[in-house]
Amino acid sequence: MKKISIMLLFALLIGLFISCGGNEAKSDIPNGTNNDETETEAKKVIDIEYIDLEGYEIRFVVRGEGSGNFQCIDLYSESMNGDKINDAVYERNSYLEEMYNFKIKMTGVAVNVASIADSPATVAKTSILSQEDLFDVVYDSFHQTNSLLQEKMLVDLYTLPYINFSKPYWDADVNADLSINNKLYTTHGEHMLSVSAGLYCTFFNKEMAEDLNLEDLYNIVRNNKWTMEKYYSLAKDVSYDIDGNGALDFDDAWGLVTESFNALTFFAGSGEKITTKDNNDLPILSMNTSRAESVLTLSNEFLTDKNTTILFDNFGSDKWPLLTKIWEDGRALFFLGPLMQTPTFRSMDTDFGILPAPKYEESQSRYYHIVSIWNASLLVVPVTITEPEKIGYILELLAAKSVDTLTPAFYDVQLTNKFIRDNESKEMIDIILASASFDLGSAYNFGGLFNAVLNIGAKTAKFASTYASAESSAQAAIEKFIEAVS
Repeated sequence: MKKISIMLLFALLIGLFISCGGNEAKSDIPNGTNNDETETEAKKVIDIEYIDLEGYEIRFVVRGEGSGNFQCIDLYSESMNGDKINDAVYERNSYLEEMYNFKIKMTGVAVNVASIADSPATVAKTSILSQEDLFDVVYDSFHQTNSLLQEKMLVDLYTLPYINFSKPYWDADVNADLSINNKLYTTHGEHMLSVSAGLYCTFFNKEMAEDLNLEDLYNIVRNNKWTMEKYYSLAKDVSYDIDGNGALDFDDAWGLVTESFNALTFFAGSGEKITTKDNNDLPILSMNTSRAESVLTLSNEFLTDKNTTILFDNFGSDKWPLLTKIWEDGRALFFLGPLMQTPTFRSMDTDFGILPAPKYEESQSRYYHIVSIWNASLLVVPVTITEPEKIGYILELLAAKSVDTLTPAFYDVQLTNKFIRDNESKEMIDIILASASFDLGSAYNFGGLFNAVLNIGAKTAKFASTYASAESSAQAAIEKFIEAVS
């Protein structure tokens, strides 16, 4: 997210005066008349029309305890406990709730990521079908909120009063990806960490890189040389049989430890998409190109090179700790996974750094980073709400105030490691956060093309035949989707 690095810089250097004027829509919320020093101080921090919300309780349903790494930790905190994220959330909420006179109520739903039967979206759907106004905001993954959108259960967020999507604490590039028919049904802002933490990037072993006499990897990025081909060339010839049993396995050294999902990371990183959008902001198929084929061919070569890469997917889930241990023991040059892994690597004895996911070629104008469509939560608003003005106002407040509370805490957590608290790490994280990208074709898996990307890029499928077999069903799925959302 471009906004994060910019906002944090302002927060650290000039105290951060946020400008966040609302939409022109009229509201029936009574304007506050308090002109004392407290209100004046609030306006210095959040430059938005002051409104007394008269004790309104805004109700969120989110991924709660039992949801693993994607449990919602950015919305609610009962008290300070020394954890940086928790305390930033508490500080933000306490300030806003007292200043604007409202309360946050959070309902958590345990989500088993291996088999998602219950989720915030399914809980919300039950209440919507019953025509009950039980929740104002839902935090859940694209995969889960898909049915809510296609069954016309979501509010167009552009219609909510007071949300100003031109402000940098809302990600304009992401919203451009997520909008459909010039409407926006799902988004994320500065007050949400799931997308930022879920962006897939590259971790590298500094000690192994030094032992191999590799060139400065940070400079490769700075010099715009960080491409898939460069990545693959560096990972090659690294693996070796440590235990001498004649086979490369869990006890040996590897060039790359990852999963086949990252065929999509490479595909998206090239700037290619399963679908782009037409002049009416509607999805159209776009991956049937020679460049897309070349990207997936190189991805396949890299990820299926059994002398270079070991994939989690090739083993049962009970073996995954053994694969993670390869990295944590310092026996892999690269680990390709979500940014949220950073804090979990604190106990490592090995010095490591962070790099973006690679471009496909140097001529690309920017990087692109994706998140898991199954797990990273976005926000949606059910059509059953009765107080759109208050909901829009509070969401705007949360996003704006997070810039000088939650965002610095998130950076601090990412960089709080004895090995990666350095300017290079922050520089790379800035690049990653500034380049979140969504592909509607991936999110909605039109005609199974999401699976096709993985099968071509990390398994054995051939591009031409796989795409040809899916194209007609994908086109039909897009037409059905457009009809549903129009």
